[in-house]
Amino acid sequence: MKKSLEEKLKYAIENDKLNFEIFFGNGCKWYHHYLVVVELVWVRNFCDGYEIFVYSDEYRDEHLATFTVDYVPNPKGGYCLVPRLQII
Repeated sequence: MKKSLEEKLKYAIENDKLNFEIFFGNGCKWYHHYLVVVELVWVRNFCDGYEIFVYSDEYRDEHLATFTVDYVPNPKGGYCLVPRLQII
């Protein structure tokens, strides 16, 4: 059974398999796609989440999807990155 793009991203984020720092700026190849990650900063230079742009390949000729991943309060204290993928 093939996983959808959303399921792959959600799994990678939940299991810390996706390092956002290597995808900043120019992006990087991920599986058969090309990801570009932009850090979302709203207040006092704190990171509030990430916006992930998914392209078909490294030439960025076809934009497939845009996802937003954000931080939410952790029940144990602090904040954690939760893949509430919102397709824009």
